[in-house]
Amino acid sequence: MAPEGTYVSTLFPEHFDSAAIALGRAFIKDPTFTTILPQPQEPIERARRLTDLFRAALAIQRKLGEPVFGVLDGKVMGAAVVAGTGRPSVAATVATGLAQLPRLLNAIGWGGFQRAISTMDELARNHPPEPHIYLNFLGVDPEFQRRHLGGALLEHLRLLALARRELIGVYLETATEENVAYYSARGYEVIGELRPLGCRMWRMLQRRR
Repeated sequence: MAPEGTYVSTLFPEHFDSAAIALGRAFIKDPTFTTILPQPQEPIERARRLTDLFRAALAIQRKLGEPVFGVLDGKVMGAAVVAGTGRPSVAATVATGLAQLPRLLNAIGWGGFQRAISTMDELARNHPPEPHIYLNFLGVDPEFQRRHLGGALLEHLRLLALARRELIGVYLETATEENVAYYSARGYEVIGELRPLGCRMWRMLQRRR
């Protein structure tokens, strides 16, 4: 349970830079991003590059009209980047984000960009066929972890799915084995595994009940 006074809200574009910083710090050691961007390993430079990656991703998210949710306390402490049932194809996402290509290439290089597209394509081809909310990224700035902010974001998404009878629930992938237990404790079940670029990922679904 989140601490009293913790509120999840929709993030507006003026929050996106702060959200990118939080997400960039949260995913420094994430196996998926290690596969996409193996170097540099130095944490400060790695966080800088991932922050630029998330700046580009959030700009694309805004252009696509997909929501971003977060927990704020002067700055974004944690954020959830999601997609609804009308999410575009990988090709459409790339086309929408062409203006962000220079920033992406500066952040992760051409090789990283190719690895990211390959990963996105495999993930997109393995979504559940039924309508669902897709949790693309969930991250809490390490400075604010262990304050149940991730749980507050997950509960917000659960309630959004509960309000829509046509959805089967909330779907995500995680490449961090410890997260499997974390999500399982919040009602998610493992429905399969993937290995994009050799990175083991668990497919998890929280069914609407």
